[in-house]
Amino acid sequence: LTGRHFLFPKESITDYVVLTPAQPMRLNSFTLCMSLDLNVSENREIILFSYRTLNYDALNLWLKYNGSIGLYMKEKGLMFPKFDSCKQWTHLCLTWESGHGRCELWVNSRKSGNKIYHWEGTVQPGGIVILGQDQDSFNSGFDEKQSYVGKIKDLNMWNKVLLVKSLQSVFKGTVKQKGEIFDWSDLSYSIKGNVKLV
Repeated sequence: LTGRHFLFPKESITDYVVLTPAQPMRLNSFTLCMSLDLNVSENREIILFSYRTLNYDALNLWLKYNGSIGLYMKEKGLMFPKFDSCKQWTHLCLTWESGHGRCELWVNSRKSGNKIYHWEGTVQPGGIVILGQDQDSFNSGFDEKQSYVGKIKDLNMWNKVLLVKSLQSVFKGTVKQKGEIFDWSDLSYSIKGNVKLV
């Protein structure tokens, strides 16, 4: 998928992409990165990444009504500051580690927030990862008013917190360390509905 992107053309409950992780998502730490080009009006919630197991949202990333970024991992959400979504492409990287609950959001190579969250928690395997829709229940319960509209590319996920030097390489597009969970250059995925690979 190098040099290509997923295009989600309109609000729907039918358009999404299912991602198959390269290894089980049993995680005590991670780095999740992606580039986004949004095509929605302001004051609208948008699901950016949805990983749900049978019983709960295990790892959900949202753009909230007020423009802030929300992270949900089986409990009350963590909010990061509002970011400028007017740029054509916005590159996000989220890092989290269980030992101290340290969680950081990086936007276009700059740290946007540093929080403590889900201390000593884990991300459990056995769920389903979806781009484009929020799963109110396992692989279902979609709401078109929360669906993703726009483009997504360069989604990578590591099973550790990348060092700052490596994160900067991600933003520059020069990182050589392939994601253990998701690697955009060798992604396993299934398109549902009217999502286009451009």
